[in-house]
Amino acid sequence: MQKERIKIKTIIFDLDDTLIKTSKLYNRARDEFSSLMQELGFDSEESLIKLDEVDISYIKEYGFVKERYPLSLGKTYEYFCKINSEKINPVLKKKIEDIGWQVFRQIPELVDGVYQILDTLSKKYFLILATLGDPQVQEEKVRLSGLKKYFSEIYVLKHKNVEEYQNILKKHNLDKKDAWIVGNSVRSDLNPGLKLGVNCILIPYLSWKFEEEEPLSKNYLRLDSLEEVLNYL
Repeated sequence: MQKERIKIKTIIFDLDDTLIKTSKLYNRARDEFSSLMQELGFDSEESLIKLDEVDISYIKEYGFVKERYPLSLGKTYEYFCKINSEKINPVLKKKIEDIGWQVFRQIPELVDGVYQILDTLSKKYFLILATLGDPQVQEEKVRLSGLKKYFSEIYVLKHKNVEEYQNILKKHNLDKKDAWIVGNSVRSDLNPGLKLGVNCILIPYLSWKFEEEEPLSKNYLRLDSLEEVLNYL
Protein backbone atom coordinates (compact mmCIF):
# COMPACT_ATOMS: atom_id res chain seq x y z
CA MET A 1 0.00 0.00 0.00
CA GLN A 2 1.39 3.40 -0.93
CA LYS A 3 2.37 5.68 1.89
CA GLU A 4 0.16 8.71 1.32
CA ARG A 5 -2.06 10.95 3.39
CA ILE A 6 -5.58 9.51 3.28
CA LYS A 7 -8.97 11.08 4.07
CA ILE A 8 -11.05 8.97 6.46
CA LYS A 9 -14.04 9.30 8.73
CA THR A 10 -13.57 6.60 11.37
CA ILE A 11 -10.72 4.87 13.19
CA ILE A 12 -11.38 1.67 15.15
CA PHE A 13 -8.59 1.26 17.71
CA ASP A 14 -7.51 -1.84 19.56
CA LEU A 15 -6.60 -1.33 23.24
CA ASP A 16 -4.12 -3.92 24.53
CA ASP A 17 -0.60 -3.46 23.19
CA THR A 18 -1.84 -0.78 20.81
CA LEU A 19 -2.66 1.97 23.31
CA ILE A 20 -1.51 0.34 26.56
CA LYS A 21 1.35 -2.13 27.18
CA THR A 22 -0.55 -5.14 28.49
CA SER A 23 1.81 -7.88 27.31
CA LYS A 24 4.54 -6.58 29.62
CA LEU A 25 2.37 -7.57 32.60
CA TYR A 26 1.80 -11.07 31.25
CA ASN A 27 5.47 -11.51 30.37
CA ARG A 28 6.42 -10.47 33.89
CA ALA A 29 4.03 -13.13 35.22
CA ARG A 30 5.44 -15.72 32.83
CA ASP A 31 8.98 -14.98 34.01
CA GLU A 32 7.95 -15.31 37.65
CA PHE A 33 6.09 -18.55 36.91
CA SER A 34 8.97 -20.14 34.96
CA SER A 35 11.47 -19.20 37.69
CA LEU A 36 9.28 -20.75 40.37
CA MET A 37 8.76 -23.90 38.30
CA GLN A 38 12.52 -24.20 37.88
CA GLU A 39 12.98 -23.84 41.65
CA LEU A 40 10.52 -26.70 42.03
CA GLY A 41 12.66 -28.88 39.77
CA PHE A 42 10.60 -28.55 36.60
CA ASP A 43 11.97 -27.40 33.24
CA SER A 44 11.22 -23.67 32.88
CA GLU A 45 11.02 -23.67 29.08
CA GLU A 46 8.75 -26.70 28.97
CA SER A 47 6.59 -25.09 31.64
CA LEU A 48 5.97 -22.04 29.42
CA ILE A 49 5.23 -24.16 26.37
CA LYS A 50 2.69 -26.16 28.37
CA LEU A 51 1.24 -22.97 29.86
CA ASP A 52 0.50 -21.62 26.38
CA GLU A 53 -1.10 -24.92 25.40
CA VAL A 54 -3.31 -24.99 28.49
CA ASP A 55 -4.20 -21.30 28.27
CA ILE A 56 -5.22 -21.51 24.60
CA SER A 57 -7.41 -24.53 25.36
CA TYR A 58 -9.15 -22.55 28.12
CA ILE A 59 -9.64 -19.57 25.81
CA LYS A 60 -11.50 -21.87 23.44
CA GLU A 61 -13.56 -23.22 26.33
CA TYR A 62 -14.19 -20.13 28.46
CA GLY A 63 -13.21 -17.17 26.31
CA PHE A 64 -11.22 -14.28 27.79
CA VAL A 65 -12.69 -14.30 31.30
CA LYS A 66 -10.13 -13.10 33.84
CA GLU A 67 -10.32 -16.34 35.86
CA ARG A 68 -8.85 -18.18 32.87
CA TYR A 69 -5.23 -17.10 33.29
CA PRO A 70 -4.78 -17.98 36.99
CA LEU A 71 -6.54 -21.27 36.26
CA SER A 72 -4.11 -21.97 33.40
CA LEU A 73 -1.11 -21.39 35.65
CA GLY A 74 -2.49 -23.67 38.37
CA LYS A 75 -3.38 -26.42 35.89
CA THR A 76 0.09 -26.27 34.34
CA TYR A 77 1.65 -26.76 37.79
CA GLU A 78 -0.71 -29.71 38.41
CA TYR A 79 0.25 -31.24 35.07
CA PHE A 80 3.98 -31.25 35.86
CA CYS A 81 3.34 -32.63 39.34
CA LYS A 82 1.36 -35.50 37.87
CA ILE A 83 3.83 -36.44 35.12
CA ASN A 84 6.66 -36.33 37.65
CA SER A 85 4.71 -38.30 40.26
CA GLU A 86 4.91 -35.47 42.75
CA LYS A 87 2.21 -34.49 45.21
CA ILE A 88 0.34 -31.28 44.44
CA ASN A 89 0.99 -28.69 47.14
CA PRO A 90 -2.20 -26.60 47.65
CA VAL A 91 -0.24 -23.68 49.10
CA LEU A 92 2.14 -23.64 46.16
CA LYS A 93 -0.71 -23.97 43.69
CA LYS A 94 -2.44 -20.95 45.23
CA LYS A 95 0.83 -19.01 45.07
CA ILE A 96 1.18 -19.88 41.39
CA GLU A 97 -2.42 -18.91 40.64
CA ASP A 98 -1.83 -15.60 42.42
CA ILE A 99 0.91 -14.83 39.90
CA GLY A 100 -1.90 -14.79 37.35
CA TRP A 101 -4.17 -12.63 39.46
CA GLN A 102 -1.37 -10.07 39.87
CA VAL A 103 -1.70 -9.27 36.15
CA PHE A 104 -5.14 -7.79 36.81
CA ARG A 105 -4.05 -5.86 39.91
CA GLN A 106 -1.51 -3.78 38.01
CA ILE A 107 -2.09 -0.77 35.80
CA PRO A 108 -0.54 -1.19 32.33
CA GLU A 109 1.82 1.49 31.03
CA LEU A 110 0.52 3.78 28.33
CA VAL A 111 2.06 3.65 24.87
CA ASP A 112 4.33 6.67 24.37
CA GLY A 113 2.44 9.81 23.39
CA VAL A 114 -0.97 8.15 23.40
CA TYR A 115 -2.85 11.14 24.89
CA GLN A 116 -1.45 13.60 22.38
CA ILE A 117 -2.07 11.23 19.47
CA LEU A 118 -5.68 10.46 20.38
CA ASP A 119 -6.37 14.09 21.21
CA THR A 120 -5.22 15.11 17.73
CA LEU A 121 -7.15 12.35 15.96
CA SER A 122 -10.36 12.78 17.98
CA LYS A 123 -10.65 16.35 16.73
CA LYS A 124 -10.74 15.17 13.14
CA TYR A 125 -12.22 11.67 13.21
CA PHE A 126 -14.87 9.51 14.83
CA LEU A 127 -12.89 7.23 17.16
CA ILE A 128 -14.14 3.82 18.28
CA LEU A 129 -12.42 1.49 20.73
CA ALA A 130 -12.89 -2.24 20.10
CA THR A 131 -11.15 -4.39 22.69
CA LEU A 132 -11.10 -8.11 23.34
CA GLY A 133 -11.41 -9.53 26.84
CA ASP A 134 -13.28 -9.70 30.12
CA PRO A 135 -15.70 -6.73 30.27
CA GLN A 136 -14.89 -5.86 33.89
CA VAL A 137 -11.13 -6.00 33.28
CA GLN A 138 -11.23 -4.04 30.03
CA GLU A 139 -13.57 -1.37 31.36
CA GLU A 140 -11.28 -0.88 34.36
CA LYS A 141 -8.25 -0.52 32.06
CA VAL A 142 -10.05 2.11 30.03
CA ARG A 143 -11.08 3.98 33.18
CA LEU A 144 -7.67 3.90 34.84
CA SER A 145 -5.82 4.77 31.63
CA GLY A 146 -7.81 7.97 31.12
CA LEU A 147 -8.49 7.04 27.49
CA LYS A 148 -12.29 6.88 27.63
CA LYS A 149 -12.83 10.55 26.80
CA TYR A 150 -11.27 10.16 23.36
CA PHE A 151 -13.75 7.57 22.09
CA SER A 152 -17.30 8.10 20.86
CA GLU A 153 -18.06 4.40 21.38
CA ILE A 154 -16.35 1.56 23.27
CA TYR A 155 -16.92 -2.13 22.57
CA VAL A 156 -15.65 -5.00 24.73
CA LEU A 157 -15.91 -8.05 22.48
CA LYS A 158 -15.87 -11.79 23.17
CA HIS A 159 -14.40 -12.35 19.73
CA LYS A 160 -12.69 -10.15 17.18
CA ASN A 161 -13.82 -11.36 13.80
CA VAL A 162 -15.43 -10.18 10.58
CA GLU A 163 -18.93 -10.37 12.06
CA GLU A 164 -18.07 -8.19 15.08
CA TYR A 165 -16.39 -5.51 12.98
CA GLN A 166 -19.24 -5.66 10.46
CA ASN A 167 -21.73 -5.10 13.29
CA ILE A 168 -19.82 -2.01 14.40
CA LEU A 169 -19.80 -0.58 10.89
CA LYS A 170 -23.50 -1.31 10.45
CA LYS A 171 -24.50 0.19 13.80
CA HIS A 172 -22.81 3.48 12.97
CA ASN A 173 -23.75 3.42 9.28
CA LEU A 174 -20.09 3.45 8.27
CA ASP A 175 -18.71 2.71 4.84
CA LYS A 176 -15.78 0.30 5.13
CA LYS A 177 -13.88 2.41 2.62
CA ASP A 178 -14.00 5.29 5.09
CA ALA A 179 -12.94 3.25 8.12
CA TRP A 180 -9.57 2.10 9.43
CA ILE A 181 -8.66 -0.55 11.99
CA VAL A 182 -5.50 0.14 14.01
CA GLY A 183 -4.05 -2.64 16.13
CA ASN A 184 -1.06 -4.82 16.97
CA SER A 185 -2.51 -8.29 16.33
CA VAL A 186 -2.51 -10.01 12.96
CA ARG A 187 -5.13 -12.50 14.16
CA SER A 188 -7.50 -10.17 16.02
CA ASP A 189 -7.08 -6.82 14.26
CA LEU A 190 -5.47 -7.14 10.84
CA ASN A 191 -6.91 -10.28 9.28
CA PRO A 192 -10.57 -9.64 10.20
CA GLY A 193 -10.16 -6.15 8.73
CA LEU A 194 -8.57 -7.47 5.56
CA LYS A 195 -11.37 -10.04 5.14
CA LEU A 196 -13.96 -7.31 5.55
CA GLY A 197 -12.19 -4.92 3.21
CA VAL A 198 -11.52 -2.24 5.84
CA ASN A 199 -8.32 -0.21 5.67
CA CYS A 200 -5.80 -1.51 8.22
CA ILE A 201 -2.74 -0.35 10.11
CA LEU A 202 -0.63 -2.92 11.94
CA ILE A 203 1.73 -1.75 14.70
CA PRO A 204 3.52 -4.94 15.79
CA TYR A 205 4.23 -5.28 19.50
CA LEU A 206 4.84 -8.06 22.00
CA SER A 207 2.45 -10.92 21.34
CA TRP A 208 1.99 -14.56 22.32
CA LYS A 209 1.28 -17.86 20.65
CA PHE A 210 -2.50 -17.40 20.47
CA GLU A 211 -2.06 -14.30 18.30
CA GLU A 212 0.42 -15.85 15.85
CA GLU A 213 -0.98 -15.81 12.33
CA GLU A 214 0.19 -14.77 8.87
CA PRO A 215 -1.36 -11.69 7.23
CA LEU A 216 -3.94 -12.60 4.59
CA SER A 217 -2.51 -10.04 2.18
CA LYS A 218 -0.02 -7.19 1.94
CA ASN A 219 -2.77 -4.61 1.55
CA TYR A 220 -2.14 -2.77 4.81
CA LEU A 221 0.18 -0.27 6.42
CA ARG A 222 2.81 -1.57 8.84
CA LEU A 223 4.13 1.09 11.21
CA ASP A 224 6.76 1.00 13.92
CA SER A 225 4.91 3.13 16.47
CA LEU A 226 1.54 4.61 17.28
CA GLU A 227 2.96 8.09 16.78
CA GLU A 228 3.53 7.32 13.09
CA VAL A 229 -0.25 7.06 12.59
CA LEU A 230 -0.33 10.86 12.59
CA ASN A 231 1.79 10.87 9.43
CA TYR A 232 -0.84 8.96 7.49
CA LEU A 233 -4.26 9.73 8.97
